[in-house]
Formats: sequence, structure tokens, C-alpha cells
Amino acid sequence: MRLKHGLILMTLFAVISDALLIPFYPQFFQARYGEGSPWHVGAYVAFISIVVMCVFPLWVRVARRFETLHILQVTQGIAAALCLASYWAPGVASYWVLSMAMFAFKSSYLLNFPYLMRTETDDTRAGTIGLLSVVAHLGVILGAVAGGAVIEQWGVRACVLLMALADLVQMAICTWLIRSRRMVAVLAHDAEERTAPRRFSLAGHAPMLKLAVVMLLFDFGAAIARPFFSVYWASITSLGGEAVAGAAFAVPKVVAVGALLVHRWLTLPEQHPTRRTLANLVLGAVGLLLQAAPDVATLLIGRALLGWALYQLVINFDVQLYQLSTPDDFGRDYGVINIFQNCGVLLASFTAGSLVAVYGLQAPFVVAGAAFALAAALWTWSFRKPHAAHTPATLDPEKSPHAPAA
Repeated sequence: MRLKHGLILMTLFAVISDALLIPFYPQFFQARYGEGSPWHVGAYVAFISIVVMCVFPLWVRVARRFETLHILQVTQGIAAALCLASYWAPGVASYWVLSMAMFAFKSSYLLNFPYLMRTETDDTRAGTIGLLSVVAHLGVILGAVAGGAVIEQWGVRACVLLMALADLVQMAICTWLIRSRRMVAVLAHDAEERTAPRRFSLAGHAPMLKLAVVMLLFDFGAAIARPFFSVYWASITSLGGEAVAGAAFAVPKVVAVGALLVHRWLTLPEQHPTRRTLANLVLGAVGLLLQAAPDVATLLIGRALLGWALYQLVINFDVQLYQLSTPDDFGRDYGVINIFQNCGVLLASFTAGSLVAVYGLQAPFVVAGAAFALAAALWTWSFRKPHAAHTPATLDPEKSPHAPAA
């Protein structure tokens, strides 16, 4: 197993761990602590975003002094320990404290992405981004379905144990990659040879900031209906239990994997990137609005349309990000984008709880569709004309003295 494969496998387990409880937090807090308020669920998911948003820039700074795999080897072990501690948390307050600390350390796995991009070449980066996107989708599928099945069989607390197990697996993969000498060292051994990152400024990074705002709206729309999806599903159908709800939740990810296969097997006509992104934002808006209809067939059609759009958009946004960045700025620029993304999830979490409490379970889908439409308008205004994308130089792992073993 090469470094690339190890990092992708770590990403899979990280996403599975995160997805185990995403659609089931209302049931989790109700069953474990008797807390069924939509406001509480929304606030909890929002605080996860706040923690990640505040802590990840610190991990980026740490990664400038220590190799990424050495960091992850420690942080994922600590995250597993905190997750196990939260398993025995006696009350809501103690669970909040322990789980938020867990997410603070767990969020370091996001360093995987800029680290992997620094070890890729210009020719392989787009393909790797697509593969990471599919792995993330698969992780959500497996996590959501496994979470529902585990809750049905063993109860909500068992999901916490699975989360800890996934963190331990990531730590084990890190350890193996380091000891087998497959790690690619990206920190410059000579400080004078390392290019200093560009100072971040509003004027110098205007295109990236426009992209960040579009991604904020995109993540807001994609996240706002997640915390209450299983409750909404139960309100419109009596088909199955948590396992079926988890499978329905994972439909967009299944479609996203299918989209990858279609693009691999068929030669589709290439569109201008601006038009392609715009079309998929509109398609995603339609898919979200269809899900507001209290009909199972219409909801599943909407989720399928959303899944196709999400796959295209995630890849387009990531490729755009790395066209606007440089190898030495990857971590910093990804951290800036991540802050905006977490702001979107944060706003979605707070908004979802209040929308459900005041307007009902269908309201988040309507607001999500409006967010995608607004993102489409902003994208058209910001990127309607092709701009000269900066193509950064990259570290070629095949030519590096620290190249991973085959």
C-alpha cells in the first residue's frame, strides 16, 4: 500500500466515523439523555462546526513544524480516548465537553487533504480529488447505513464505540505508514530553500474569497436538512426503521458514486467550467426543493438529483481552489476555505433547529434550495469570465528522495 492509498483509506474511516450519527442526533439525545428539543440538536451540530473552524487553523500551524502523519498519529489516538470517555458521560453537559474535545482532535484529519495535494503532480491532482470525493461519499453511505443498523440492534450508545474504533484504525494506519517508510516528508530540511507563503490579503486573494463565499452557501444548503432528515423520513413513511432512514439519507452519495462510474465509462462532452458549475447548482436547488414534497418517490428523486449535483460541485470547487493556490499555501488556503465551509454548516445547524421548531420539517429543504440558487447567482457574477488560473508547481513523489515505496 502506497502513501496515497493509506491517506485515502484514513479519509474513508474518518468520514465513516463522522457519518455514524449525523442523521440520528435527535434520536441519540432523546434516547440517551431525554433531550428532544430541535434547538438543542441544532446547537450541538453548530458547535461541532465552531470547534472545527477554530481549531483547524491551529493544526495548519502545527503542520508547518511537524510532519502531518506524526501529528495524526497522536491526535487520532487522543480523539479515540475522548470518544470512549464520552461513552460513559453521565449527563448532557459532560457529553458536550468530552465530545467537543474529541472533535477538536479529530478535525486534524483534514490535514490529509492539503498534505496529499502537495505530494501530487499537476497531471494527477484532479483525478486524486475525484477519488477522494468518491471515498468521502462512500464513507457517508457506509456510516449512515451502519449507524442506522447499529442503533436498531444495539442502541445509540454503540455508535460512539464505533466512532472510537474508526479513530484507532486511523492511528494504526499512520503508524504503519511511518514505520514502513512510506511517508513523504514535505517540510523543507533547509529553511532557506523553503518558499515563504504569500501574505494573505483581501486584494490579492479576491477570487479565492469569492469562491469561499460560494462554498459557504453551498455547504449551508447541503447541511441544513441533515440533522432532521431521519425524523422527516419517519414523518412521511412508516417504511422500515433507522436502517432504512440511513439508506435514504445516503442516496445522494450512492448517486455520486454512480456519477463517477458514468464519467469513467462514457466520454461526455466537456463544458465550460463556469457553465458546468452553474448547471449543477441549479440542479441541486431543484433536488432540494423536490424533497420538501411529503411523498417518498418525489423525495428520493430529489435526493438522486442532489447527489449528481454534489459530486460534480465538490470536484469543481476543489479543482478551482488548487488552481488559485500554490504548494506552500495549500494548508493555509485550505484552512481559509474550511473556515467558510464551517461557517456555512454552523449557520445551517442553528437555522435548521429554529426552522423545524417554528415552521416544521419541510422548511429546511426550501431554505436549502434558496441557498443553492443564491450560490448559482454569485458564481455567475464572480466567475462568468475565464480568469488566468495560477498553476502551482508541485512536489513530484516519483522524483522525490522521499518517494513512497511501490
